[in-house]
Amino acid sequence: MSRFDDASNWLVQRLPMFQRQGGTPATYRMDLDKTRQWLDVLGNPHQAYPCIHVAGTNGKGSTCHMLASIYQEAGLVVGLHTSPHMLDLRERFRVGGRLIPESWVADFVEAHRRDIENLELSFFEATVGMAFALFRDARVDLAIVEVGMGGRLDSTNVVTPLASVITSIGLDHTAFLGPDRHSIATEKAGIIKPSVPVVLGEWDAEILPVFQEIARINNSTLHCVSSQNRVHPTDLQGDYQAQNARVAIQTVAVAGIPVLEHQIRRGLSKVAANTGLRGRWDVLEKRPLVVADSAHNSHGWIPAMRQWNRIRGSKRAAMVLGVVSDKDLTEILPAIPKDCRIFACEPSIPRALDLTQWVALLRDAGLQAVPCSSAAEAITQAKAEGYQAIYVGGSSFVVADALVAYRDGLVSKRRSASSD
Repeated sequence: MSRFDDASNWLVQRLPMFQRQGGTPATYRMDLDKTRQWLDVLGNPHQAYPCIHVAGTNGKGSTCHMLASIYQEAGLVVGLHTSPHMLDLRERFRVGGRLIPESWVADFVEAHRRDIENLELSFFEATVGMAFALFRDARVDLAIVEVGMGGRLDSTNVVTPLASVITSIGLDHTAFLGPDRHSIATEKAGIIKPSVPVVLGEWDAEILPVFQEIARINNSTLHCVSSQNRVHPTDLQGDYQAQNARVAIQTVAVAGIPVLEHQIRRGLSKVAANTGLRGRWDVLEKRPLVVADSAHNSHGWIPAMRQWNRIRGSKRAAMVLGVVSDKDLTEILPAIPKDCRIFACEPSIPRALDLTQWVALLRDAGLQAVPCSSAAEAITQAKAEGYQAIYVGGSSFVVADALVAYRDGLVSKRRSASSD
């Protein structure tokens, strides 16, 4: 095992991790004290460079990657912090769109393992500090910082950014952020800082007053983005990416760093190439069509299903789906197309919904469900049965499992003749 593998495995397996274990006092803090103590140990690296802070129920990761791509095209050295990672821990903290050397991670963990243990940090707290320290060491010109969950209590909420961005508000993580959109908006608005402009990507009569009041208290200018805002084409294929691009363009306009129009256009047209973004309407194969998308709540799932129904057309279609155990499926299950055969699997994390329960829920909803041991088996079986269009998702962890399967050759490249 390499030094990097040892460090990465220690972080993932030893530290409390929300993605694996769900919300516990160790994975979801009710204050930022641990984060501040950790950053003090590291010399408060987050104060060494300007940043843009991005929250939201959906769209925040894509928007962060768009912003990074735009500023890279403008000639800046950009640090990008996002979560969760799909294939490699280093996806959480890129510099210039590239994975950092494995040796940096190994050296950092070796140097700070005792600090991490003594402070009893969660995985997310530890990696946020790593990202901020990396960006300082790399002397970035700008950092794009994605919130993990919520905003007010998120470990990233120690920065004073050039702009605070909230992409969207939907019902997700309600056990922690509140039972309704008003409560969730209040938590996400917690990233708003005094006199820092705010970009709001989604608003209506229920949530707009929340942002207006918190912006007023902070003397922050509120910029509401709508479908009337200008937009440029992006290489990201999800229908929902047009609104994310509008948010990114508005953010560039208010953040105060000069960027030329052609740099914005080029940045939006090269997001995946410039930043390595995966898992958002990610076409894994074209014949048969295999699409992986990380939509995992009703706010993202319903538009994703609209796009899926449009692009599959009359093709014989299947879906590879798995979910986590704490997911509200009230609106998700009815939106799954009844004419798609479901190859059900468990995402490979402890929070996965048990396969037997998942299959029972799918069948109770009137869907054709076939149990499979993994995403790799599910995709391979759907291809073997000649399905012409296959959607992979339900959870970002199922998408990650699919990406790993393709990387490691666990999905057969052969296809049935009936898939043509």
